[in-house]
Amino acid sequence: MKHLFSFLAAAMLASAAWAQTTVTLTVDMTNEDVSMDGVHVAGNFQGWDPAATPMTDNGDGTWSHTFTVDSAATYQYKYVNGNAWGTDESVPGACAFDGNRQISVDGMMGEVSSLACFGNCAACGMTTVRFRVDMANEEVSPFGVHVAGDFQGWDPAGTELTDEDGDMVYETIQSFDADSADQIVFKFINGSDWTDPNELIDVACGDGTGNRVLALDASDIVLAANEAGSAYCFNSCETCVEPLAVTFNIDMSVVASVSENGVHLAGSFQGWDPAGTPLSDNGDGTWSVTVEMEPGTYEFKVINSNAWDGNEENMEGSGCNNGGNRIATFDADNNVYEACFNTCPGESCTPDPDPADITFRVNMANQELAEGQAVFVWGGFTGWQGGAIEMTDADGDGIWEHTENISGGANVDYKYSIGHPNDEGVIEEDGVYVLDGDTTNWVAAGCGVDNGFGGYNRRHVRSGLAEVLDVVCFNACSDCDDLTSQISGCTDSIATNYDADAVVDDDSCVYNDDCSLACGPGTYWDATDQLCLPIISADLDLDGCVGSSDLLELLTQFGLCN
Repeated sequence: MKHLFSFLAAAMLASAAWAQTTVTLTVDMTNEDVSMDGVHVAGNFQGWDPAATPMTDNGDGTWSHTFTVDSAATYQYKYVNGNAWGTDESVPGACAFDGNRQISVDGMMGEVSSLACFGNCAACGMTTVRFRVDMANEEVSPFGVHVAGDFQGWDPAGTELTDEDGDMVYETIQSFDADSADQIVFKFINGSDWTDPNELIDVACGDGTGNRVLALDASDIVLAANEAGSAYCFNSCETCVEPLAVTFNIDMSVVASVSENGVHLAGSFQGWDPAGTPLSDNGDGTWSVTVEMEPGTYEFKVINSNAWDGNEENMEGSGCNNGGNRIATFDADNNVYEACFNTCPGESCTPDPDPADITFRVNMANQELAEGQAVFVWGGFTGWQGGAIEMTDADGDGIWEHTENISGGANVDYKYSIGHPNDEGVIEEDGVYVLDGDTTNWVAAGCGVDNGFGGYNRRHVRSGLAEVLDVVCFNACSDCDDLTSQISGCTDSIATNYDADAVVDDDSCVYNDDCSLACGPGTYWDATDQLCLPIISADLDLDGCVGSSDLLELLTQFGLCN
């Protein structure tokens, strides 16, 4: 009977392996001067850390990173020519999702891969077009919406468009080798056959025979009816909805100084390009820009620069916040947006506090530092990882300190790390810890904010006066002495060195000879086959031990554990 269970367990393991998907991301750096820090990829599959995932040099100008997943998921990511934000690529709107690249897996066994030129949608030399058509005025065929043209052999069923967000704008992203062609001709079909309704386009945007014409004047193109990026209406050279002209007036008089690179707007209506929408200086401390867009709700933020370099707004804690961004709805009656930098509309503008010294202090009592290891502080005031500052512990009391003169906005977002954040083996605070036996995070505990990438940053609101921050334990909101229940040790009660006071397991558990390996709850150690197998009956000929105190009584009854 036992070997039958061994077979079933092996089959279960094989089934798990069968459902695993291998994802390989490859970027072609042939057209770039590669950084001395190498090439990295950052995305929601690794916490959006620009230094954590170095890519492998394939020796032919391309760099790759491979990871595996065992469930269906959609991943967003971008490539970094170096290891810090500011050296990341600007993903073209033709393939951007929230300003990032995107790849989806279905969780089944197989391989999924993507190859792209750095800063382009597809392989170097390829042309990418994001075809879009607004079907708001049509009854969409049950056979879907398709595009056919000379780029794909005029196949009416070969290239389907989809409407993932339900806004009636159907899309598809297509990459192809344009060779020497300077344009393509195509049309949309409400169905999948030439007998289905298809467009008859006039010469305003067509070739005179009823087809659309698109000039291939760039490597990455978003098909749009106007400068606002609105989609063409089906069978029309116009949009289905008249675009709005929305004016943004931003008061920058509250900031200590405006960047020499000017002020920019980035948002969901323009692909989150930090340099794509510059504002004009009105000469009175305000900066303005008018943007055409369709009526709707948008996320955006103002940047006191032209790059994601730490000088952008973070609206966390404000009344107009959505994940650190502003959020607003625009229509014919609401097409002017006025606010101060880092402040919601209608709120009084508060000037930046005066430049002042801030002393950062972190207690490393609960951490083990190897000889020569140092603690670093970094945040918006350092340009994040790249400018991290080494702290000191002059009196050897385990509390590391650094004083920095900080100017600019009141909000100081930062974190600590053991080792420089760009170095291999760095231990970085993640903002999640155990307090009074429960898992919490910096936001819930009141000392931090969401960082917009699924993690957390510490936050101090400075006053403009010299300040010495309270000592905090590494990765916690309070000092180490206040974390009395956050004791590390062996938490497995069947181990010989079980610590009843321990809350955080430190992987130090030691087991006697009969319990040489702790398996998961509901499983036991089969010493013959050297395998963890499920316990489904008390009649099994058990010859091992489970790693859960829930089943200890049962095993003791069989004389398996001392």
